[in-house]
Amino acid sequence: MYPEQSGPLGSSSPSTTSLDSSQNDKVSMIRVLLVDDHTMLRQGLRSVIDGSHRMVVVAEAGNGVEAIEAVHHSKPDVVVMDVNMPRMNGIEATRRIKEEFPEMPIVGLSVQTGMDIVQQMQAAGIYSYLTKESAIETLCRTIEDAAAHKE
Repeated sequence: MYPEQSGPLGSSSPSTTSLDSSQNDKVSMIRVLLVDDHTMLRQGLRSVIDGSHRMVVVAEAGNGVEAIEAVHHSKPDVVVMDVNMPRMNGIEATRRIKEEFPEMPIVGLSVQTGMDIVQQMQAAGIYSYLTKESAIETLCRTIEDAAAHKE
């Protein structure tokens, strides 16, 4: 079984955002930063996010150092953060981003399903955790939930 969380970690009932077409015009786009060291995966996730009518990828990063810089420059609403990356992993990058931007929702993303990784990401301050295997089906909903939680 996956230790996957699609809502706020530690909450018993994740919030969901439901918008009808008349509300869509009044809602601003959710700005997303994608962080993963695999370019092809970022491209795939970008196509899923860009296919949504509610969100847009404003920046991408290939490691934790670039992620921190991108948060400062692009001012995203939500960060999607891989765990295993060169230079600085997602756990450390999440911790540093949350120190500066405590309200920033970060969605952890990894191929790893072990509870130790999930617990390390939780301790760093993630909003939720997804496996890469399930990201295509749940990523957009999780990003919307994270952005709504921030407001």
